[in-house]
Amino acid sequence: MKKMKVTLVGAGSLSFALGALQDMVLSDRLKNQVDLEIALMDIVEENLNRTYKYATEMFSAFSHPAKITQTTKLEEALTNANFVIVAIEVNRYFYWSQDFHIPRRYGSKQIYGENGGPGSMFHTLRNLGPMLEIARTMEKVCPDAWMINFTNPEAKLVEAISKLTSIKIVGLCHGLDMGIDQISQFLEMDREDIGVEGGGLNHFGFFTKIWNKKTGEDLYPLFDEKEKKADRLAQFDHIGLSRTMYRTYGYYPYPGTNHIGEYVSYAGDFYAGLSLQYRYDPIREELWEKDSRVPDFIYCASGHTLDKGLFSDDMTEEEWIEETFKFDKDKVHKSNEYAIPIIEAIFFDEEIQLNSVNMQNNGAIKGLPDDMVVETQAIVNGQGIKFVPMSVELPTAIIGTIHIQGTIHKLLLEAFVEQSKTKLLQAILLDPQAPSYYQACAMIDEMCELQKDILPKLEWK
Repeated sequence: MKKMKVTLVGAGSLSFALGALQDMVLSDRLKNQVDLEIALMDIVEENLNRTYKYATEMFSAFSHPAKITQTTKLEEALTNANFVIVAIEVNRYFYWSQDFHIPRRYGSKQIYGENGGPGSMFHTLRNLGPMLEIARTMEKVCPDAWMINFTNPEAKLVEAISKLTSIKIVGLCHGLDMGIDQISQFLEMDREDIGVEGGGLNHFGFFTKIWNKKTGEDLYPLFDEKEKKADRLAQFDHIGLSRTMYRTYGYYPYPGTNHIGEYVSYAGDFYAGLSLQYRYDPIREELWEKDSRVPDFIYCASGHTLDKGLFSDDMTEEEWIEETFKFDKDKVHKSNEYAIPIIEAIFFDEEIQLNSVNMQNNGAIKGLPDDMVVETQAIVNGQGIKFVPMSVELPTAIIGTIHIQGTIHKLLLEAFVEQSKTKLLQAILLDPQAPSYYQACAMIDEMCELQKDILPKLEWK
């Protein structure tokens, strides 16, 4: 049997790492047709040990012969790898809460701040250094391997790796599939019966076609009828902005307010839960000090966020992690992520089509630069991954919004390479959620000081 080595960088991840491991253990092909090695790598030894224990228990329970190793050394983990799955983030909510609060203190109207808005630019600069270290180590010890990235900001990081290294990279996200779920609810149809064409920027995509897979019928007329009849406040926090954008631009967007709203200036009007994001009381709490509480992340004002009892018995984070990593064979299931299907399609040269991947455009979406990383459908086989060009052009207003983000991508790369606060300022001032000039300059200085242990050293030039 041919050997295959899959490396998980960020193996201590609470979501993507476990999903990838479960997908591999459930794959008959990876069990019976390859000599599989799985290398787990993380810089936090405690988290690495936790994942290694779970993985070895699971693979043993399924009588899977894969060799599983663990290491905190990147080069050792990557040597001779065929595929490298990357999901990295340091002190996730600690820094994300800073990305959210500080720009808003200086006048930005951003929401979330993970992938768009000024906050996302600091997020990008924090993760770009480690991502480049991974890619450049791959150039040295596994130059032909594919990097399969789950790390955000997805589009910005994948574009940086594509432009600054020779590594083959694809970015994955389930945002488009979330949009299909929403469409299926409006249409009152099974999602498996709905065909789509969609794309744009990661977390800012639009469905240009929806159809009935069984009959070929165009479903947009029915969707339009159903959307008009639907309760106007239903799931408002999640899809209120989506419905407004549909009426404005003619195509339904994905994945939802908290993401698509990062790229426009008017999202706050459609986000009732905005004041809940990383909520804290400044009278009682000091943020980000030693031993202080990191504000709880609230995605939206739903999902039992507002109807909890006064003395909730919810699990603590520590209890939740302990429960998550308590192996139970009956709870092992496929993740529905695309990493392992991509690995199998490339390795065994069997063609599959995926709903969405993130790569350099190269003409797949008309009106956008070829070297910009975009998101749309793709074909995967032994030759690699190739976009399926969108047959319908996106509206001019949407193309224009995405173009702005493409320019921001370039300026962030220049800021990183040139170690320039000035280039970062240019990127921030271009964003639809930018503060004023003076506020932007002060915000950059404060964020660079606040996150100096993890941001690259930038100077005014």
